[in-house]
Amino acid sequence: MDGRAVAERREDWTLNLYEYEAKRIFQDHGIPVPPSVRITKPEEIRKVHLGFPLTLKCQVLAGGRGKAGGIKFPKDLKEAEAVAKDLLQLTIGGSKTESLLVEPRMSIARELYLAVTLDRAAGCPMFIASAEGGIEIESSHNVVTMPIPYPFHPFVGRELAKKLGLSGSLLTKVADIANRLYQLFESKDLDLAEINPLVITEGEDVVALDGKVIVNDDSINRQKYFQGWQEKHLSDLSHLEQRAKLADLNLVELDGNIGILCNGAGLTMATMDMVKAFGGEPGNFLDVGGGGDQKKTLTALEIVNDNPKVQVILLNILGGITACDEVAGALVEFMTKNPERTMVVRLRGNNQDKAEQMLAKSGIKLFQDLEEAVKEAIAKSKVKQAVGAKA
Repeated sequence: MDGRAVAERREDWTLNLYEYEAKRIFQDHGIPVPPSVRITKPEEIRKVHLGFPLTLKCQVLAGGRGKAGGIKFPKDLKEAEAVAKDLLQLTIGGSKTESLLVEPRMSIARELYLAVTLDRAAGCPMFIASAEGGIEIESSHNVVTMPIPYPFHPFVGRELAKKLGLSGSLLTKVADIANRLYQLFESKDLDLAEINPLVITEGEDVVALDGKVIVNDDSINRQKYFQGWQEKHLSDLSHLEQRAKLADLNLVELDGNIGILCNGAGLTMATMDMVKAFGGEPGNFLDVGGGGDQKKTLTALEIVNDNPKVQVILLNILGGITACDEVAGALVEFMTKNPERTMVVRLRGNNQDKAEQMLAKSGIKLFQDLEEAVKEAIAKSKVKQAVGAKA
């Protein structure tokens, strides 16, 4: 796996909510949703009193749930229990079913699509909507996009509903939901708030039949609403990747034996690619971020150290916001606890002189040139492999 592939995998680590969580937030913001019950065991379906037929939906963090058989419509209790048992064992797109959302099957006259997301090119939030809902909405030719102005005014929702060809009471209802969806997006610091489909029932009620919400990772610390939510959304990551994420570190585990620890995604990817180019095998990608202090750097070192595949740790830090002496303090503490660990260190930048003095006293060699450091790490890793093979 090269640096670009690792970067793409890291993009999957936003706080992506389950449907039942998204609908809870919708309901809190006045967006109509169907009555529902969440279950984790097949026998719990007996306590659900929503009438038949029911809709049973796998709660997973992957897309393509409908095509993968993750939505079923049992007609009676016996069928519902059997279906629930099967669905709870289903894995979709690598994501295990966390629970099932049980809802009454609705009588649908029409499906719409509605979302708010951030248009980074335009530098503003954007409504995306369509008079057609359901799967593969991106292939529809009837998608409407509308930049959302600041300050926001309620007429924006009405303008969007008009563009969807709505009128009368339906225009008013959809406009109200669009406005509420934007207010949710803004107040909760979201990257995406999506309703697909937004359904119009036979009685002309407008209901969010499904929901997708992605929270901006950088906002979690200031959004008390989501505090404590991250852990249960990391079930598809390895134990070490979960530890890293909860410590605000970016870790991707790989199959090699050289543990890589840098600050900044670009520097980490470049270091990893250089290791590959010179014949080494990265054991991980770990980015401590631009402002890593001694405590955070020590946590990162301990996480890399706990990977049994890693035989050599290559640390490459460019001190800007991160002070080199903070990193050096973490290195000294780490090596005191783990004197047997093979470490190759390249450290340049802010407070470099202080860091050099600290490391010299501890006997830790400091490399100035990255290529030299990478080649040294690879050489040491091959020695370790040879010794291990003989043993």
